[in-house]
Amino acid sequence: MQNEINSADSLLAPSVALHPARTAGELMAIGLPRQYGAPLATAQNAAQEWIGFDVANIKFLVPHAHVSEISEMLPIFRIPNTGRWLLGLVNLHGNLVPVFDLASLVGGACGTKSKTMLLVLGRGESIAAIVVNGIPNRKRFDASNRTPLPAFPAAIRDYVSNAYAEEATVWLELYHTRFFEMMARRIPG
Repeated sequence: MQNEINSADSLLAPSVALHPARTAGELMAIGLPRQYGAPLATAQNAAQEWIGFDVANIKFLVPHAHVSEISEMLPIFRIPNTGRWLLGLVNLHGNLVPVFDLASLVGGACGTKSKTMLLVLGRGESIAAIVVNGIPNRKRFDASNRTPLPAFPAAIRDYVSNAYAEEATVWLELYHTRFFEMMARRIPG
């Protein structure tokens, strides 16, 4: 299952990513979250479309409109002197995209029971990917599904804004642009 972007111009060009003056930190911070930063505004009772995914047995949601592509795992090229949460870069349609390991922040690892996938978020200079367990799927939640935030790892507290209940399952809204911003700041320049 793959949802491709219509224009290659909307991805980070290799010439931009490989510019010799750029440090790893600058590469990750180029244009991040101004364009895709704020959670989507919705009417009070309107249902919102989400993409739901699993990382280290925690269920997350991101707005459907912020998802660029869902891809099978690609070869990841490691960047020296970075934390374990930055796996490296992938070549996605000829463009370099940073890949983050959210599982390493929550003290887990991507499960081996399901297929590991890349969830590509953002567009243009604001693009990045997260490694997820299994194939992400669409969800619809409205205000009636909101629930108090459950206990979850403190390492991701700054990146979770709301929780939604679906029967016995609680989904955490991941503020992915804040996550990408904070991870970019942690990369030594």
